[in-house]
Amino acid sequence: MSSLTKVWRVTQGALVTLMLTAATQSQAADVVQLPPVNLGDTNFLDGMAGPGTLIQVFGSHSHGDSFRDGSGNALPGSNSIDAQAVVAHYAHISEHKIWGGYYGAEALLSLANIDPETTLPGLPQRGESGVGDLSVSPLLIQWSDSTLFGKPYFHRLNFVFVLPTGSYDADNDVNTGSNLFSFNPHYAGTLHLNEKWATSFRLHYLWNSKNDDPNPALGADDIQPGSAFHMNYAASYRATENLRLGVAGYYLKQLSDDQINGVSQVMSKEEVFAVGPGLQYKTKGGVFNLNSYFESGAENRPEGYRLVARYSWIFPK
Repeated sequence: MSSLTKVWRVTQGALVTLMLTAATQSQAADVVQLPPVNLGDTNFLDGMAGPGTLIQVFGSHSHGDSFRDGSGNALPGSNSIDAQAVVAHYAHISEHKIWGGYYGAEALLSLANIDPETTLPGLPQRGESGVGDLSVSPLLIQWSDSTLFGKPYFHRLNFVFVLPTGSYDADNDVNTGSNLFSFNPHYAGTLHLNEKWATSFRLHYLWNSKNDDPNPALGADDIQPGSAFHMNYAASYRATENLRLGVAGYYLKQLSDDQINGVSQVMSKEEVFAVGPGLQYKTKGGVFNLNSYFESGAENRPEGYRLVARYSWIFPK
C-alpha cells in the first residue's frame, strides 16, 4: 500500500452546505433559489476512504457577476455578489461492515458572509453574515477493496440530510440559512488508472421541502425550490510523492420547476457548468487542497468564479 493510500483512509466526501455561489442563498423578491450545495468542494481522490476519523476545515471565496436569466442572457446593469464561507466537517468510519462496505457518519456546520452589490430591482441589496444550515449523514457506506475494469476502485454511498438550523429572517435580502429541509444523497468514486493517474466523480440528487416563511415581497404562503442533479468531477496526476496536480469541475442542472403556493414557475430552473485547475499536497499532519473554478452556461443564477481551499486531518484506524 502506497503512503498516499495510507493517508486517505477516511472519507474525503461531504455535502458542503455553505461553500456557495452566493446568489443561491438569496430569496429575491420575484424568484425562488436553490439552497447551496456542494459545487466543486470535493474533487481529487474523492472516493477514497477507510476506517478512521476525519476533521476538515474548508474555506471558499465565490464571486458572481453577470446575473443570468432563464435563457442564459446577462441581466442589464452593474451587479455582482461575493461570498466567503468557512465550514467545519467531522466524519467517522467504523470497522463494522454493511452491504460489504464500512459504515460511517458525518456532520458539517458553516459560517458565511454574503455581500451583494447591485442596483437591479428584485435582486438582493443588503448583505448578511451568520451560521449556515447543519448537514448530517447518519449513514454512509464506504467500499475500499473493489476493482473496476481491473483497476483499484474506491466508492461510497452517502445519505445526507440538511436541517433548517441556520440564520434566517424572511425580511432579509439574503440569508445564511434556507429555512427548509433538504435530502441530498450522493455516490462518489475514485478509479486509479495507474500509479500516477486517478479520476474521481461525485453524483448528487437534491430534493427540497417547502419554506413556509418566504420573503413578504412574494406575497406567498410558501415556496419550494425544485429538485436538482449536480456532480463534481476530477482528474489528477501524482507529480511527486506529496504533490498531485489536475483539473476539476462541477455541473448543476435543476430538474423540476420552483413552486410558489404550489404553482410551478415557468423558466425557473437553474444550471451552471465549471472547470479549473487544482492541486493537492500531502503534509506531515494531513492533506491540503486548493482549487479554482471558472463558470459558464449559467441560467437563473450569477456566473463567475470560485476559489476553494481545504485542509484535512486524518486519523486512520
